[in-house]
Amino acid sequence: MTDQRLEQAVQRIERALARIAAVADSPAAEGAGADSALAQQHEALRSMVRAELDKLDHVIGELEK
Repeated sequence: MTDQRLEQAVQRIERALARIAAVADSPAAEGAGADSALAQQHEALRSMVRAELDKLDHVIGELEK
């Protein structure tokens, strides 16, 4: 009986792993990587804009003197 329960547990684990692999290989999983790349691009652009606004703020400050 113990061997049978062990075999059933292994089969359940194998089915779960197959479901996980199917989801990982799905197009939706690939889209998550694209979202990550988009988030990185967004942060890079935010940094660039922040730097340019700092420069602009400095120029405006110089003009007010």
